[in-house]
Amino acid sequence: MNVPFFSQLKALVDECGFRAYLVGGCVRDVLLKRSVADVDLVCLSHDYKDFASAVRVLLPSAWVEFKDNIRLVCPDAELDISKPRGKTIEEDLLMRDFTVNNLAMDFDGNIIGDPADIYAGVIRHVGESTFSDDPLRMLRAFRFQAQLGFVIADETMNKVSSEKTMIERSASERILQEFSKLFSGQYAGIAVCSMNESGLYGEIFKGLKLSAAAVEAAKLSMGAEFFFAALAAEQSDAKRFVEEIGLSHRSLKNVLRTAELAGKLTANSVEGDSFALRRLIYEYPDEVRDALHIYGLLAARDKVEVWDIETYVHRVMIEMGYVDFETPMKINGGLLMAMGVPAGRMMGEIIADVRPKLASRELMTLECAEKYIKDKYL
Repeated sequence: MNVPFFSQLKALVDECGFRAYLVGGCVRDVLLKRSVADVDLVCLSHDYKDFASAVRVLLPSAWVEFKDNIRLVCPDAELDISKPRGKTIEEDLLMRDFTVNNLAMDFDGNIIGDPADIYAGVIRHVGESTFSDDPLRMLRAFRFQAQLGFVIADETMNKVSSEKTMIERSASERILQEFSKLFSGQYAGIAVCSMNESGLYGEIFKGLKLSAAAVEAAKLSMGAEFFFAALAAEQSDAKRFVEEIGLSHRSLKNVLRTAELAGKLTANSVEGDSFALRRLIYEYPDEVRDALHIYGLLAARDKVEVWDIETYVHRVMIEMGYVDFETPMKINGGLLMAMGVPAGRMMGEIIADVRPKLASRELMTLECAEKYIKDKYL
């Protein structure tokens, strides 16, 4: 059984008389023969906290408590032990989101529920109140599509279309968590097109259009931040959406800088200035990889020849080898004071001016930089 700690959990259940089940996504992944990283459990014979305590004795782990749920964080897996949603396992399954997830398995390997939609590759909502109980489930349908490549049932697509405005009730951090998984999925391009067809994309993205370039960005499966950066680089209105969606300060900075660099690379590809390109690489060292991908998407949108795109990308990679990231750091306050530069604004101006020139090798050596400073500033 490809479930983390299955043999240990089975021994615990058998020896202590717990009536416990594996439920949800881990059962789906077992049937699909996918690797299981997160184990979901319910226990109907004991209080879920007591069962979690027994599991924790068996598997030393960090205890994280949520509403009606205990998460045990082990080095290589997480176990979620939830309060049952019904008096029987069948009642519990009826309260779940999609038919690919409303399955359970006991520790003898018996499946409870109908796995037909799993084998057919269909994502279908379980009940009439599926989305009103938790509107985030609408977005989760497309996340599962991105990860599994399944088709979303027509009735589920229609239900999302008619209830999409409820997504406003979902917290932005939960939406971001789903986006992180969706845009990393192998089938993210298909999923984002389905989401757009349902109207949920426009609802979440505040009317932004899903362009062909955005679809291609999703197809790369490089994560939500990359997708947001591609949007911001392509559509001027997207920057405001990105700023308001609730990203952390660090993530927002990365997204905006990546989008900014993509635009500058596009301009540089026309101008052809090698020193300017090296200065860009020096200024945005952590964003080059993603920005190059976005440059390629935007250039393809503008019908730039594939050969020209690939040639420029190759050129950027070559120029990266010429950028000096070490010598510029020697232009610092101590050196400038020794040269007679007073502390204050001028010192900052010199650092901002000279470091990029050293990095790009417009100034070949530290001695050249010192001469430049003396000639221009002293």
